[in-house]
Amino acid sequence: MAETSVHGDIHRESSGDSPNRSSRPPPPLSPSDLIGALPNDVIHHIFSFLPLQDVVKTSVLSKRWQSTWTTTTHFVFNGDRPRNHETYSFDFLSLVNSVLIQSTSPTVKRLHVTGFVYDEANSPKLDFCLRFAMARRVEDLCLGLTASPFLYTLPRFASRLSCLVRLEVSYCCFSSGTSIRWPCLKVLSVRHGELCDQSLQKILRGSPVLESLELDSCKGVKNIRIDSTSVKDLLLVPSLFSNVENLWAPHLLSLRVSGFSPHDSVFRLDDVSSLVEANLYLRILYFSMSHVERIRDLLKGLLEKLRGVPTLATGGSCLQILSHWEMEGAHSPLSKCRNLTLNAPVSRWDLPGIVHLLRSSPCLEKLVIRLAGFTNLQFELDEESKDCFNYDEEDFLCSRKGNFECLAKHLGRVEIIGFQANSFRSKYLLALMKFLLGDALVLEKLIIKAELPSQYGQERHQDPVLLELLGVMQDVLSYRRASQNTEVIFNHPLKETSF
Repeated sequence: MAETSVHGDIHRESSGDSPNRSSRPPPPLSPSDLIGALPNDVIHHIFSFLPLQDVVKTSVLSKRWQSTWTTTTHFVFNGDRPRNHETYSFDFLSLVNSVLIQSTSPTVKRLHVTGFVYDEANSPKLDFCLRFAMARRVEDLCLGLTASPFLYTLPRFASRLSCLVRLEVSYCCFSSGTSIRWPCLKVLSVRHGELCDQSLQKILRGSPVLESLELDSCKGVKNIRIDSTSVKDLLLVPSLFSNVENLWAPHLLSLRVSGFSPHDSVFRLDDVSSLVEANLYLRILYFSMSHVERIRDLLKGLLEKLRGVPTLATGGSCLQILSHWEMEGAHSPLSKCRNLTLNAPVSRWDLPGIVHLLRSSPCLEKLVIRLAGFTNLQFELDEESKDCFNYDEEDFLCSRKGNFECLAKHLGRVEIIGFQANSFRSKYLLALMKFLLGDALVLEKLIIKAELPSQYGQERHQDPVLLELLGVMQDVLSYRRASQNTEVIFNHPLKETSF
């Protein structure tokens, strides 16, 4: 496949000729017409490096080149302003429509129109794109509008795009009075859109084979009720403007909740009893201690519903709230989690939360820590709480010994990923590794995956960053190991080293 650049920003990708032309042999060519003898896929590959005006000029090279591009089955248009253009005055959607009009392929696999600001005057032009998608039986459709005061209301006939397999829309509005018929749709993504509970139900009823659903910062949806047995994956991204209150999805297998959550959020999980994987990563905006109780109750309710999920990932504000919880001596419901992934820098504000999760996960077998950027505590602490966080990391971990059933029976693998220069000497991370090595009785592997810039090669082994990494390796290797079978593995760009 190849992509053709138009003004550096509009792309068309082709997988070959149309069905009624691909089997037809090219006409006999004279020895001087070698360009015309090139296969269609080679011609499309050449087009992929040229802007539209140059593609048009190639028509003088060979008769075959005059219309080959019109048989493409993949159209990808990006209206973002070209970096090398000082002005950007052309009518993007008019150009899109003029290209589509020249398409001769009876079917089109992909149509993406993205990267432009919508206004109401553009509605007929977008309608034309959707009519084209319907006539050419498009399977992969994306309308990627950018932030605008206006939302594009999807026309009623869009509900009858019966060949769609994948649909992505942003800054679009769904009409509540329209019945949906998307019998082949498997993936649906709605970002920064507007749809009510009734519209969502019609989408689910009209998409009998839908497998994956994304609702990102959508206005209007309050109660997400998914009784479909085909929908297995849900990505829910709340925002300051969305107001989702509850989720009922008894057949869902994977749930990811990631985004901003206002301090007055009342989101809860009603029935997610079939989940096998959950990712909870909420970024809560700055709030005072007066809001901690409400946020804590919210997180407690979510963890209660997720306690039977075997694979769990979390981080961000969730860990910070759990840290505050741990310092108060509160307890979380015991979890059946066997695989836990934490996205955190392992700072002063994260360590108590990590300990809290380890203590409440007696069945834990694998722990993965992905080191994220360092962040400050996002809520205001009173003087008493500030004193609680002025702890010595090693003393703090020692004070929690004996409370970790997972360390005594199950935890066999720990991975530290993203071990970069700014995390080499994190005393909280080093203290945590020391604690795990010294107290995990059945630990088999501690894997540290360092990420270094590519220029750190064998010829630069004296680089200060590499020397610092070697120093950290020596420190970790000096830690006592509770299990003689524990293998410490340093995985870095130079090589993998086991001890």
